[in-house]
This record gives sequence, C-alpha cells and structure tokens, in this order.
Amino acid sequence: MVLDSLRDFIRGDTDGPAIQVEGLTERFRLYKERPGGIKERLTRFRRPEYEDFEALSDVTFVIEQGESVGIIGHNGSGKSTLLKVLARILPPDEGRVEINGRVASLLELGAGMHGDLSGRENVYLNGAILGLTRSEIDERFDDIVDFAGVRPFLDTAVRNYSSGMYVRLGFAIAINVDPDILLVDEVLSVGDAQFQERSLQRMADFKERGKTIVVVSHDLNAIEDLCDRTIVLHRGKLVFDGPAGEGATQYAQLMGTGGTEGVRHDDGSYGSGHVRIDDVILVDTHGTRVTSVMPSTQMRLRVRLTARQDIDACSVGAIVRGTSGDLYEVHTTWQGLGVGPLPAGATAVVDISFTAHVLAGRFWITPVVTDPGVREQHAVVPDAIEFEVRPAPGGVGIVDMVAATSVFEGPALRLGGIETTGPLPIVRADTDDDSETRAG
Repeated sequence: MVLDSLRDFIRGDTDGPAIQVEGLTERFRLYKERPGGIKERLTRFRRPEYEDFEALSDVTFVIEQGESVGIIGHNGSGKSTLLKVLARILPPDEGRVEINGRVASLLELGAGMHGDLSGRENVYLNGAILGLTRSEIDERFDDIVDFAGVRPFLDTAVRNYSSGMYVRLGFAIAINVDPDILLVDEVLSVGDAQFQERSLQRMADFKERGKTIVVVSHDLNAIEDLCDRTIVLHRGKLVFDGPAGEGATQYAQLMGTGGTEGVRHDDGSYGSGHVRIDDVILVDTHGTRVTSVMPSTQMRLRVRLTARQDIDACSVGAIVRGTSGDLYEVHTTWQGLGVGPLPAGATAVVDISFTAHVLAGRFWITPVVTDPGVREQHAVVPDAIEFEVRPAPGGVGIVDMVAATSVFEGPALRLGGIETTGPLPIVRADTDDDSETRAG
C-alpha cells in the first residue's frame, strides 16, 4: 500500500498546467566558519555564525502541458536549485509548487545510482523509484540498455563506469519511464557528440508527443532548437520569461556584462557608456583577420576604443565561451597593465594575445572595457567575435594537449590507408632506428 501511494505521488495527474510555481523562495545557510562537532560546541558554548543566502527569490511562472522550456542563466543563478525543487528533492522555504503528471529527472551525474550495484540492478532500482512496476521494467529493459550502450558492462558495478556511461544509463532510464514531465540538467554535456545528438532527438520526439520538457543548459543553440520558451534566472530572480530566441539574447547580454546590470545602447552594447568600443577583430600572428583556425593556433584580439569622457585608467578584457558556457576570461589589469589616462575623445588600440588550446568547435568572444578593478563595465559587446576551431587528425576531446607518441622499442609502421577506430595519427619517421608519431 505504501509503494502504491508512492507511485501515485510520482505519477500525479495531468489535469491543469504541468507546473505551477508561485512566490518560490529557497534559502541556504552560508557558515562563516566550519561547523564544529558536538564536543567543540559544548566547550565553546556558542553556535557557529552563518548568514542566509537566497538561491531563489520570489520566483513565479506556469508551464502548460506539452511545453518545452529552457532554464538558462549564469553559474550560481539558481537553475539547478529550481530543478531540484521541481523534482521534489528540496522543499520550498516559501511559496507554492504544484506538479501535475509523472516526473522523471536527470539532475546531476550519478544521481539515483548506487555505486555498489551493477548496471542491471540500477535499472530496476531507478525504474522502481520513478514509479514503474517490475513487469514494466522488464518490458523496457532492452530499450534502456540499447539506448545507453552499456550492455557489455551490465553486470559491472556502476562505480567503475565512466562519467559518460553514468549519464547514458541515467538518461536512458528516465526517458523510458515515459514521463509526463522530463527534467534534465546540464549533465548531458558530459556525453559524447553522438549521444548528445540522440538525446536531443529523443527529447524532440517527446515534444512531438505532447510531453512537457524542462531543460537546463548553457548550449543556446540546443535551447533554441528544442524549447518553445526560456526562463532566464539572474541572482536567484526570474528576469525573463518568453520566446526562446529572445531569452537566448537576454542570457548573452547578462554574460557580456559579467552578470551585472548595464545600460543597453542603440548599437547593442552595454555598460556605463564612459568608453565606446569602436571595432573588434581577430587576427593571426601575421595580422590577417581569421574566422577559422586549427587547434593551438596563436591569435590576437584587437580592440579599438574611444573615451567618451575623461578616464584616468581602464582595463580591457575578453570573455571566451563555447557552446557549454564560459571557457576563459582575461583583463589587462589582471596582468598588471592599465589603459590610460584617456581624455574625452582619445582613442586606444589594445591587443590580447592567446593560444586556442581547444579542439573542434565554435567559440565566441565578448570584449569588455571596465574600471581598473573590473567592477564597473564601461562598454561590453556580447559575442562580438565568432570563430571556429577545425577538426585536427590525431586526437579527440576538448583541450588540445599537443600529444606526441613514439615507439620506444620495436618496429614502427606508417598507417596511411589503414582504417582505424579513431582519428588517424600523423606519422613522422626519424632518421635513426626510432620513429615517432604526433597526435593533435
């Protein structure tokens, strides 16, 4: 009877909106010192000091049945906390949350998995937690295993799984529960490109069947392709709720301002307006403008700016992001270099040199001009530069490690024309008995 009640609670009903959130506030305690044990508390006769932190503040929205909604925002804006409340993992401190329908969630790596149990046992455990009977799990078992691609490792403890295998198995279980509402956090970015494509296609199929999807992601392209609408969170507050394209623009603007409020100008830039960014280009070491490069290529971001009022000193920086979020940030004052003084009308040109130690993908650069302490934004142009890093033979992953391999003992062969399961290495024969291959 208890199990039946639990299943009824998980399944919910499908009358009315899928999700209703009204005045949701979620608080956490931030301790100013490490909480001590019982002995330490008894001897010190005082409680550890802490302050309340509002991860979510008075958030209100409604998601109708069959809607696909993306939740986006900076790291720490409250996205994952919101999903945990929707999944009933965290109770609201204030406000009301109503969920109508069976919910399946994939919120963080390894959530719901027991490391000491095998993949097979975890399928049945998670299926039961999500409201399936054993016979229902039996019917869907092969589909789950085939989608996850873990059949050779079914009877291996999941603590020995890679992060990608964890995510594939968890996602395969969640989508095969056939939920009314699917909650997905950023964990899909852990999987490889093929798995991400299959997962997005499966979620698109869910959307066509009238299911409700709520997804947290930094991949704006995926959000725009999958979602009808976006909710943008900023410092725990809902700052936008509307069409996906407009939400992505709002998110990019918040990223460009480093998460601070700024005044939007007619040219699309943000900031106080004390400085204007006139031109931004990306060039190679020869000064030629580039939009597509190979991994580990040296480049320079050239920023031309004009002071619109007298400036004693300023800092010029750049924020580089990929499809999964921010990758790198640099400012001249962080490296001991200020720009100025600049009287009103004076111009300056600043070069920021860097090496793209990344593998294939698309990347965007946001130029930023701030005060020397990088606290006040004078001028920000979100995603002013877009460039591509082309695939390179010899290695796969995210970061270009500039790997090299060599045959220390034994003969070495050139592999031209031979099919391999991965990228074909570039082989360079040395003049002595050894030969060396370089990957990357």
